Amino acid sequence: MRKGTRTPLPDTKEGVRMRKLVLPAVAAAIAVAIGVPIALASFTVTSVGITEKEFKVTPSVQSVKAGSVTFRIKNRGALAHTFAIVKTSLAVGKLPVKSDRVSLRPIKDVGPFKPGKGGTLTLNLKPGKYVLYCNVKGHYSAGQRVAFTVT
Repeated sequence: MRKGTRTPLPDTKEGVRMRKLVLPAVAAAIAVAIGVPIALASFTVTSVGITEKEFKVTPSVQSVKAGSVTFRIKNRGALAHTFAIVKTSLAVGKLPVKSDRVSLRPIKDVGPFKPGKGGTLTLNLKPGKYVLYCNVKGHYSAGQRVAFTVT
């Protein structure tokens, strides 16, 4: 060390040891400051609560950003219900019906869920218009459907 200072000289044992401790700590701090928020932002999952009952589908939000979306479905009705999602430009009440069920192929149809039960469904959704509905016979036609938008 130089006389009157506490700064180690680069060529001393203390200077080398200090560099071995300080440089990794600085690198870790930079990685945390820059890398972690970027990594977390790219893996964000949006959660949407879904309540189903006779004869409604009620999402906690009407619109989400594109990406990974987890639907947390709860049947609060007295009958069993399914949860289906379809991407379509058709109006929410204009989906084709055959044998009292929506005849379009959904992205996914889960259930049926007994009264008081539920489940989760995670999908990677692209921007567009969607319809969330129950595809138990007669339920879509009875009004158990809602428009949903992904931006």
